[in-house]
Amino acid sequence: MELLKPAKQFNDEACTRCGLCFSECPVMNLPAKAAKEEIRRLIAGETTRHVLRKCTSCFACDYICPETCNPTELVLQRWHEQYLSKGLPIRARYYSPHEKLNFRTYVVSRMPAKERELIRSWADHSPCEEILYPGCNIITAPFITRTRALEGMEIRGTLDYCCGETYYRMGLLEEVQKVARRLERYFQTLRVKRVNLLCTAGCNMFMNVLPAYGVNFDFEVRPYLPVILSKLKSGELTVTRRLHGTATIQESCYGKQLGEEYMDVPRRILEFIGLEVVEQKKRRRRALCCGIAGGFSPGSGYHIMDITRATWKSLMQARGAGADYTVGYCAGCLQMLSVGRLIFPIIPPVYHLLELLSMALGEKVEHPMKWRASAFLWGVLRNQLPLTLSRKRYRIPEIPVVPPR
Repeated sequence: MELLKPAKQFNDEACTRCGLCFSECPVMNLPAKAAKEEIRRLIAGETTRHVLRKCTSCFACDYICPETCNPTELVLQRWHEQYLSKGLPIRARYYSPHEKLNFRTYVVSRMPAKERELIRSWADHSPCEEILYPGCNIITAPFITRTRALEGMEIRGTLDYCCGETYYRMGLLEEVQKVARRLERYFQTLRVKRVNLLCTAGCNMFMNVLPAYGVNFDFEVRPYLPVILSKLKSGELTVTRRLHGTATIQESCYGKQLGEEYMDVPRRILEFIGLEVVEQKKRRRRALCCGIAGGFSPGSGYHIMDITRATWKSLMQARGAGADYTVGYCAGCLQMLSVGRLIFPIIPPVYHLLELLSMALGEKVEHPMKWRASAFLWGVLRNQLPLTLSRKRYRIPEIPVVPPR
C-alpha cells in the first residue's frame, strides 16, 4: 500500500541541494557545508545529524527555499516513515490529543465551574448554519471568548473534535486522515454552511491540509481575525479605552502558511487599539515556534528538555524586543509562553490578542493565566516526566467514535 504523503509535496527535481533551508533556518542555523549535507541525506532517506531531531516543523524553510521545494514536507515525510517503523517514545502519550488523560484534559478538569460550563455549552450537536470553531487551544483558554468582538457567534466544538494539527506537524499522517474523516461526519451532523476560525492552525488545516486526505467539507471556511479588524475599521466595534505602550508578537507557525497579509492583521489590530508593534529579531515567516514544537520530532516525543530549550529561545526573542506586552494570536502560544514565563520570568506579561482588544473595548479582563500555566506545568511533572527515561514505545490508538448528542 502506498504511504500517505503530506498535503504539499517536496519537489526533488527543483531542489539544487543548496542547503539554504537549513543554513538560514531560525532554529538550526547550520554552517553551509553541514546544511548541504543534511538536505542531501534527508532526500536520500538517510539518518541526519541535526534536522530529524531538531526541526520544529515551523514551515520557515518552505519560504526560505529559493526554488519553493517545500523542505518542511520532506521532513514530515521522513518523520512519518520513522513513526511507522518505530512508533513514539511512551512519553508522547501525554500529548496525544485523543487520550483521555492528556495535557489539555488535565487542565480542563481543573478549571473553574463557569469555564467548564462554557465549554459544555459548545458541545451542542444540534444543526447550526454558522459557527465559530474554537479549536483545542481555545477550549483550554475559554475565557478569551468572553468579548463583544465575538458577540452573536455560536461556538461549537470539543476536544473530541480537534483538527489534528499536532498530528500533521509530527508527520503522523494516518492520524490526520482519521481526523479528517471524523470531522467530515461531525460537520455533516451540524449541517453547517460556514465555519469561522480564530485559530490559525485550524484555518490552515481546514483550508489546506484536511481536504488532501479525501474528505469533502461542503462549507465555507473563514478566518475570523480579519473580520474583527474589518469591524474595528467600520466602527461596528468601538474602542473606548485606547491602550498605551508597545507590544511584540509571538508569530503563529501557521500564520506563515496563511501569508503575509494574514500576519499583518494582528499587527493592525494592535495599532488600532493604541499599541506600537515592536518586531522581534526573528519574525514573521522566519519566526521561532513558541516552544511546544521543540518536542514534535519522533526522536524527541515531547522530551521535556527539548520543549524547555525551544521555549527559552522564544522567551529570549520576546525579551530582546523590549516591549511592554508579549502578544499571541494563537491560544496555544499564549499558554506555552505563559508556562515558560512561570519558570523564566524574563519577559513582560503574555496576553492573547483578544484580551487586549477586550481591554480597548472597555470590557473587564480577568486574565487567569498564572494558575493555568501552573496547572499545565504540574500536569507535565506529574504525568509525563516519570516516563521521560522509559524505553517503551507508543502508537496512537484508534480514535474513538463519539456519537452526536
